[in-house]
Amino acid sequence: MRILVTGAAGYIGSALVRGLSGHEVIATDQSGTGLIGNLAYPPFTRSLITPEIDLVFHLASLVSGGAEQNFELGTKVNLEATRDLLEACRLAGHRPKFVFASSIAVYGGRIPDPVTDDTPPSPRLSYGAQKLVGEILIADYTRRGYLDGCSLRLPTVMVRPGSANTAVSGWASAIIREPLAGRDYVCPVRPDTRMACISLRRVVDAFLRAQSVTGTFLLPGISVSAEQMWNAVKGRARGKVTFAPDERLQAIMDAVPKTTVSNRGFAGSASIEEIVAEYEEEAAVSNHG
Repeated sequence: MRILVTGAAGYIGSALVRGLSGHEVIATDQSGTGLIGNLAYPPFTRSLITPEIDLVFHLASLVSGGAEQNFELGTKVNLEATRDLLEACRLAGHRPKFVFASSIAVYGGRIPDPVTDDTPPSPRLSYGAQKLVGEILIADYTRRGYLDGCSLRLPTVMVRPGSANTAVSGWASAIIREPLAGRDYVCPVRPDTRMACISLRRVVDAFLRAQSVTGTFLLPGISVSAEQMWNAVKGRARGKVTFAPDERLQAIMDAVPKTTVSNRGFAGSASIEEIVAEYEEEAAVSNHG
């Protein structure tokens, strides 16, 4: 089986590539190792799908904050590049499996707690709107027999190592990562700010399972507050956390899903302590590797 992974140098993409060891993987991103290219350039994107590609994991995106700040680039990367990949699958004519990294950003505004499989999407950010359009296109290409599509709506995936990206939820990783690394951190939301969270390991497991299912699936996300995140590491952290809410970011976070619940076969994390333990385990392996 020959597998294409877009966004392969990213946080989730690189972990997924490791999880696909033993398979023939074509890993592509704007930087890193593998096939280097920009999905905002249509000829490159369309060239990625050949008759030999059996499975596509499409993870590349310009995440929430970046897509909100730069509408044109967000549209090119999150929407037009997705459609270019889908068109390439259609033209290749062999109905490959297509697994799409969507997001709970498709929900917004006045939403229930928890968000469930029956909650209708209502995006309030350009990123969420672009992801929702991608889901709809994938469902239609699947209906027409051009590919076999599966979209996964991801909660906030933690804990992201290294420097922060442009996600509006980036603080959720930083509030754990920075004090554990001995750096003080000023959290830009209130301590009681909650969001739906899941670990990287659970997400990789979900992508691997998605190879065998068709449709759009919500991944379970446990509800964790900023204060609970800090409390999970406070006892052994060498850095300190203070809270200084940013009004604009706080307004966005107040409208995101606090919990996501699904009973369609995908597993979520058990607790914030489990999420932190997985992060520390992976960090220890990386440091000794």
